[in-house]
Amino acid sequence: MARPAFIHIPHGIYSVVSKCNNNEFLFDAHEKFQFYLMHLLYCKKKLGFIIYDLCCMNNHVHELYRVTEELTLARILHDVKGHFSRKFNERFGRTGHFWKNKPFYKIVQDESYAYQSSCYYHWNPVRAGLVSHPRDWPFSGYRFHIENDRSGIIGQLLDPYPTIEVDDIIINTSPANNSKLQSLLRDPTQQFLGDIQFIQRMSEKYVKK
Repeated sequence: MARPAFIHIPHGIYSVVSKCNNNEFLFDAHEKFQFYLMHLLYCKKKLGFIIYDLCCMNNHVHELYRVTEELTLARILHDVKGHFSRKFNERFGRTGHFWKNKPFYKIVQDESYAYQSSCYYHWNPVRAGLVSHPRDWPFSGYRFHIENDRSGIIGQLLDPYPTIEVDDIIINTSPANNSKLQSLLRDPTQQFLGDIQFIQRMSEKYVKK
């Protein structure tokens, strides 16, 4: 059974998780991470989307996009994911699908929930035992948002949250301590991320009975 088409919310925020085919560790070298980030930057310049954050892991990628009135998430992912598979295979002498099926996504209520989500994603490399602190993982937006580091390709890729003040209160209360947020992020059946009213409103409007 085919998965439903992407829901388009003009100017909406989307949390996207893209898994490598068969959960393979296809991002197994620094060069391959850089290759993906360069492709993502090319797509951003071409299409003009906003990307608030990302965290690239060895076998999956988290991204937070804001779409426009006309530019849909489906259009963004067509270029970002579809075109990358071909480029990666050509560059590294590989065949077959790079990504596992269609990326999973959640529609996020606002920048506050998006920021909390990205804080949770920043700790993925720590939970995976790759580094001891999020700042030590070079393929996420932690240093961009928390330490105001705008250097390198991450600095070119990401956009700051327009309504979020990064301070100790947000940093200390948002990521791993919010069990409800974690539950929503991990639930593959839940398409919306926000408060109860937002989830109910969006479900009534977009989820087929």
